Amino acid sequence: MAGILNIGTSALLSFQRSLSTTGHNIANSETEGYSRQRVNLATQIPQSTGVGYLGSGVKVIEIERLYDDFLATQMRTAQTSASEMENYHTHASRIDNILADPNIGLDPAIQDFFNAMQVVADDPSSISTRQVLLSEAGAMVNRYQDLSRQFSDANNNVNKEMSDLANEISGLAQSIARINQGIVEAVGASGGGSPNDLLDQREVLLNDLSKLVGISVVPQDNGAWNVFIGKGQALVMGSTNATLTSVNSSSDPSQRDIAFTNVSGTQVITSQLSGGEISGLINYRDQILQPAMNQLGLVAIGMTDQINSQHQQGLDLDGSFGGQLFASHSVGILDNANNTGSAVVTAAFVDTGNLTASDYELKATTVADQFTLTRLLDGQVTTLNTGGTYPYTTAEVDGIAVTISAAAVAGDSYLIQPTRDAARNMDLLISDPRKIAAAGPIRAVHSTNSAGGPNQGSGDISQPDFSSTANLPLAAPATITLEWGATAHLGGPGFTVTGGPGGTIAYDPATQSNGASFTFAAYGGMSFTLSGTPAAGDRFVIENNSGAVGDNRNALKLADLQSADTLLGQTGGGQESATFQETYAQLVSDVGTKTHQAEVNFNATDGLRERHRNSLLSLSGVNLDEEAANLVKFQQAYQAAAQVISVANTLFDTLIGAIRR
Repeated sequence: MAGILNIGTSALLSFQRSLSTTGHNIANSETEGYSRQRVNLATQIPQSTGVGYLGSGVKVIEIERLYDDFLATQMRTAQTSASEMENYHTHASRIDNILADPNIGLDPAIQDFFNAMQVVADDPSSISTRQVLLSEAGAMVNRYQDLSRQFSDANNNVNKEMSDLANEISGLAQSIARINQGIVEAVGASGGGSPNDLLDQREVLLNDLSKLVGISVVPQDNGAWNVFIGKGQALVMGSTNATLTSVNSSSDPSQRDIAFTNVSGTQVITSQLSGGEISGLINYRDQILQPAMNQLGLVAIGMTDQINSQHQQGLDLDGSFGGQLFASHSVGILDNANNTGSAVVTAAFVDTGNLTASDYELKATTVADQFTLTRLLDGQVTTLNTGGTYPYTTAEVDGIAVTISAAAVAGDSYLIQPTRDAARNMDLLISDPRKIAAAGPIRAVHSTNSAGGPNQGSGDISQPDFSSTANLPLAAPATITLEWGATAHLGGPGFTVTGGPGGTIAYDPATQSNGASFTFAAYGGMSFTLSGTPAAGDRFVIENNSGAVGDNRNALKLADLQSADTLLGQTGGGQESATFQETYAQLVSDVGTKTHQAEVNFNATDGLRERHRNSLLSLSGVNLDEEAANLVKFQQAYQAAAQVISVANTLFDTLIGAIRR
């Protein structure tokens, strides 16, 4: 009787646990990260009898957590990639929308400015058209500043998000370490039993952590899991955890780095992190935001330099040479906060047409008086050997020249940002419409001939072109006179030059009557064309262009800058130079392309994440239909076990009753 009773009791207790576990599964069917559990049964040790072994019932050997570490690892890896691409795409889309919006973008403002410049060229004496030009110039400056401000705000948001992510990662690491401790204690208290619900809680934390940063997990024999990030940095070791913080970059205080702190100290690991939201944020900053700020600044510098240079060659309505239309820019230099030497580094623009949209790192090497200048956009390195002579100035490198004041300590570095803040600092310097220099500085006129009358021949001279203000205005008597006559020492006819460079120039109408060009490079780079057949004594005078309020030659040159390929002259890779608007269009196109690619990558990784998640859920997820069927099955088994106990009790009562009789 005792054997039957024990069999029934063991079955009753086993199916009671099965019913409880099924109920637990149903209750947690909507709990995030819950892995369904299953009661595994085994037969009790049978009893040996004279006729063989007699079964003694059933026992519970474990409550199994249905979980596959391989699938979970695949899901976490896919989650890391998808979160990285999603964060990258989200931020990139914001910049793309800013640049593509015609109400915010720069291209319409540049077009309006040059349209207004062309109107001034059409009517250079009109004060109203000049005022419109100043208004459009101011609007363009505001557009530059607004775009720069939005980029700066985006950079500030990146810094804040990096700080928030560092704190969130540290909080998750602390929670995982605490769960590790609980698991170790639970395993020890149960003699090796698996604390399933604690394991699920840790899995949820690991999934959350994998969204933020790429991780690798190493299980330990005591049930704890060690978690590593980056290039092997131990974020969690058993029940202890490291912390991440956001700190100012030592090379650029406007940027934030991620610092890793454990018992051994603190180190910056920004460049070592991969995967997750934090990697997507860093890649967005390095690949889209900072290059966009630099490219916008490059356009601002190019326009400022080219327009100012041309404007200063012309004359305003008061007959004075033009001043700077826009505020000029300087090259930004940032000393690394960890520098120990006293060397001072400066830089200056040499040719803005050769600038690139890159920052540069100047670093002192371990070799005495040697530096490396690295273009951070593509890693191209230029080695500089100063020879121990200071101050040392480099030859032009991508449109700039760097000056080093003294020898530096090995490892000292300097961040050179030629274009980063140019758009923010752009400003309009002229408010008086009369100060717009639309006229050319010199002009050619038909003077009286040597006999005091008008020229007698058919000779003609074009209005001189100009390219600088060298030796302008012309000195007293402020003229360069060309007088036609025989120039025996030239071996033929020509002009005698009085004033300016002096001397003679050869001109033979027999062969050059259709036009011959001449240049006085030292005088404003002036060039002019002589044509026709002059008569003896005919004269032409090149003089200062005083009182020529209707002259539009400099305005035309300013308007022509819109279509001139003046930027990106040294970009390499076979890329041609570009106009202001083409350079800006490259920025818009580059951001748009990267944004679209990020969207494609996100859709691909998100699909992979979903497939791995479904694979894991097919094993670990709770199926309510299956659990309902299990309830019925275990209920019937429980009732049958209870019936076995009832039968055993009846048999026992019958046996007792027979003995009493």
